[in-house]
Amino acid sequence: MKLSVGILTFNSEKRIGEVLNSIKDVADEIVILDSGSEDRTLEIAERFGARVFYRKFDNFVNQKNHLLSLCRGDWVLFLDDDEIVSEELAAQISKIKKENPPVDGYYVSRLTNYLGRWIKHAWYPDWQLRLAKREKCRWVGDWVHERLLVNGKTGYLKGDLLHYSYPSVSFHLKKIDLYTSLYAEGAFKKGKKFSLLKLLLSPAGAFLRRYLLKRGFLDGFEGFVLSVMASHYTFLKYLKLWELEKNEKARRS
Repeated sequence: MKLSVGILTFNSEKRIGEVLNSIKDVADEIVILDSGSEDRTLEIAERFGARVFYRKFDNFVNQKNHLLSLCRGDWVLFLDDDEIVSEELAAQISKIKKENPPVDGYYVSRLTNYLGRWIKHAWYPDWQLRLAKREKCRWVGDWVHERLLVNGKTGYLKGDLLHYSYPSVSFHLKKIDLYTSLYAEGAFKKGKKFSLLKLLLSPAGAFLRRYLLKRGFLDGFEGFVLSVMASHYTFLKYLKLWELEKNEKARRS
């Protein structure tokens, strides 16, 4: 079994070296699809022997399906540019490569580091379908909520995918701004309508789900902050949809 590791990058120099180092012993090839990095991302990737390609970013589904088309291995492990494969997870992947597994894809548990703290409740375990037979999978979804679809049986792997996605509050706010804009644009193009009820109730529901149902209160102050941010994200995505509808009505009048 040959394994391709596929990663999307954009100005990813801060963490990409650690990401690539965590999979260099299990990957038969590393495929990088970049969307215009201006830092040392590509230099670092080439140092690890990666095959590097460019595609202008439009949305995550199209970008990741193009990445999939560039991979040549029997199996593909999809990683974000801030996700490090733990030693236990790498050992599990190495074991799979030596066997003929009876499944077509595997979920891995993602453990997120938020503002310097590992979040073990509000966002954990965050099961992600990331390892799959190349000819049995494809990415589906809307502009921001993409997911890997596997045509066949799936299983679960031991070991965590270490996610260093939120180093600061400012970074989180920028990410929320990007993702809520992508959501609103995608929903608007699909004809989804703004709902005042969702704008009023969904943010509270998002907070309660993370802080109480997922026990984010056990993650300390960081758990409270991320729960508030979840509420903020939900509010903004519906507000931006309202704004697009308002602007469209103004344009037509």
